[in-house]
Amino acid sequence: METIRGSSFNQQENEFLYCVYLEISQHSIGSNNQSLRKI
Repeated sequence: METIRGSSFNQQENEFLYCVYLEISQHSIGSNNQSLRKI
């Protein structure tokens, strides 16, 4: 998993960020206190 990024994050931190991103992106938000009529 090589990426071109700055040196701000090490490999372990990058992998953690990827995992968190994937976890969030695979689960839609159930509610954000808006009805369909307001969208």
